[in-house]
Amino acid sequence: MILQINQEEKDRCYQFAESIIGGGNQFNRFNQNRTVQVHRTYIGKLAEYVFLHFLHSNGIDYEEGDMFEIFEGAENADTYDFVLPNGETIDIKTASLPFHRRIMIPISQFHLRKDYYIGIKLNFESLNRTILPFSITNCVLYGYVQREIMERQPTQNFGEGDCKAYELNRLVDIGNLINMF
Repeated sequence: MILQINQEEKDRCYQFAESIIGGGNQFNRFNQNRTVQVHRTYIGKLAEYVFLHFLHSNGIDYEEGDMFEIFEGAENADTYDFVLPNGETIDIKTASLPFHRRIMIPISQFHLRKDYYIGIKLNFESLNRTILPFSITNCVLYGYVQREIMERQPTQNFGEGDCKAYELNRLVDIGNLINMF
């Protein structure tokens, strides 16, 4: 399912990324430079925000809550991206570069239990694997996978540390999860 991304979404998410990284309030998991940290934070937040708007466009009145709140301290983070009425939690995972074909959950985050992982692929231009953050116009909402399935996946390393990974084209249709809201 293709979702359009508007300028307001991009601006708000980029400003959040600049603020959280500039304030030293996000763990630099992969020891990246400031620009890469901002871009990765922007990408993740943009996928979350687009999913929130997807919920709204499907008649689901979900609050923005603390989505744009900055938790002081690099070790602090939100515990989930979305929560279902039954208390189950959802984490949005983003495939961002053109060659990305899977979602990945770093092992360092996998112990923070989430019940579902949603895979979103952002479509934008890149130059020498550098994200051009404002060139994005849409994304593909591939679907979701349950934690139990992720637990059975082998631990792999694609160059930035151990993770659990799942291919985007194997994700379950998002409609099944939307019906739980």
